[in-house]
Amino acid sequence: MIIDLEPFQKLIKQRCGLILEGIDEEKLATVLAQRITVTRLSNSAEYYLHLQGSSDEFQDLVNLLTINETYFFREVEQLRLLTERLVPRLLMQREDNQPLRILSAGCSTGEEPYSLVMALREKYGDDVSSLFSFTGGDIDTQALAKARSGCYNEFSFRGVAEDIKARYFDHDDWVYRLKDEIRNQVEFHEMNLFADEFPAALYDCDIIFFRNVSIYFDTPTRRIIQQNLASLLNDNGYLMIGTAETIANDLGVLPLVEEDGLFYFSKGQHPAFVPATASPFDFSRHVVSKVAAQEHVSTECYSTPVVSSLPIPECVESTVASPAPCFSIDEVQQQCSAKRYDEAMAMIVVLLERNPGDVSALLLKAHIQLNRKEFELAETSARQALQTDPWSIDAFVLLGLAAKWRELIGEAVRWFKQAVYARHECWLARYYLAELYRAGGEPDKARREYRAVLQLLSQSTVPDNGIRVLPLEVVHSELRFLCAHQLAKLGDQQRMVGRK
Repeated sequence: MIIDLEPFQKLIKQRCGLILEGIDEEKLATVLAQRITVTRLSNSAEYYLHLQGSSDEFQDLVNLLTINETYFFREVEQLRLLTERLVPRLLMQREDNQPLRILSAGCSTGEEPYSLVMALREKYGDDVSSLFSFTGGDIDTQALAKARSGCYNEFSFRGVAEDIKARYFDHDDWVYRLKDEIRNQVEFHEMNLFADEFPAALYDCDIIFFRNVSIYFDTPTRRIIQQNLASLLNDNGYLMIGTAETIANDLGVLPLVEEDGLFYFSKGQHPAFVPATASPFDFSRHVVSKVAAQEHVSTECYSTPVVSSLPIPECVESTVASPAPCFSIDEVQQQCSAKRYDEAMAMIVVLLERNPGDVSALLLKAHIQLNRKEFELAETSARQALQTDPWSIDAFVLLGLAAKWRELIGEAVRWFKQAVYARHECWLARYYLAELYRAGGEPDKARREYRAVLQLLSQSTVPDNGIRVLPLEVVHSELRFLCAHQLAKLGDQQRMVGRK
């Protein structure tokens, strides 16, 4: 089924601000095809009319499009800043007995607000229930339902030590159930960050966490959202944004403050400094390791060092012979993950001037060109990378995607097969092969690849797929769902053929 994505992209952006372009278009097309089938409508035009008139259907669509990739005690440095600096300061300023109101905006399945409760409970004990009020808000109603249930699997505990799990969760077979004393601390509300109005329970906040969400919006939309969040803050409130996103969100809405090497936004004047106090919660002991906490596959900006403002023009215009780059490939990747492609490309130009064969820079250049739909240029950059690294999985996948989007199916299959040949565990290339086989009427081959992806992604430790550089937007749980969904459809089709 060929679907014109543009009207759906415009409608989704208009209603909730989400930008679904580049690689995101793949997911949008898949989800739209699902919903057209579920609603039993004839084509995308009928579904678009239905979508415009049905708020329930729009909600179902958004639930499938949002990425719910999160885990407990994420970006632990910010939690330490919360417990040791911001909260003591606000409590000293408090002139009444009202609890401090803390909001997790874009809370997904609840790991963030529950982490805030646990971190503060370690410091303030049972007084947490009287000192603080916790709220979570998200547009995804299915994610909110999971958050309210308080049930999680191992995937949510990538950076958490066993004693914390034992203290706050009951383990039942494969699921961890949050103890009621923590679960009951948080109220959850449906929240469209792009809305004109919000539920009354979300106003008058002292601290808002809005982390690893803004990358899904363009700059004008981020400014509107930040203005909305500022309206929810009390006069001396704080807005915390993910460490890798903060500088990009310095949009003039709220003053930016640096403290303990971290950044946040302050609605009022920056208050007097409060020394850190000893806390019974030793983050370094309870959070396993930064490396363990960052194992993921997604374009969300996960816990990464704070990125300082980058003077690109100074780097480009320097008259010193062969100047050292004023940034690293990691910083270029962060810009790409945040979809700040102009900034990333400016960095890449400098890197390639110094070293024209820099494989990582060439691959990120191809990634940007692919997202800009400059397919031939992307192919050229990827092939240049292959000249230096003939077995680059990143290059094979890029070339496969470029061919796929140009509808050169045979060529796309060849590149994805090359990636699998070079790296048997490359589950991403296998997924794209499965999709191509399914669309091309080769169900047996499609089933084989879907099953391979499910097997690889269902292991306790997901195998390394060989991709080293590309910040591709892939979430394990979503890929497993799509594979299982397509296998079920292929199985039904097979049984129908058998009955005939």
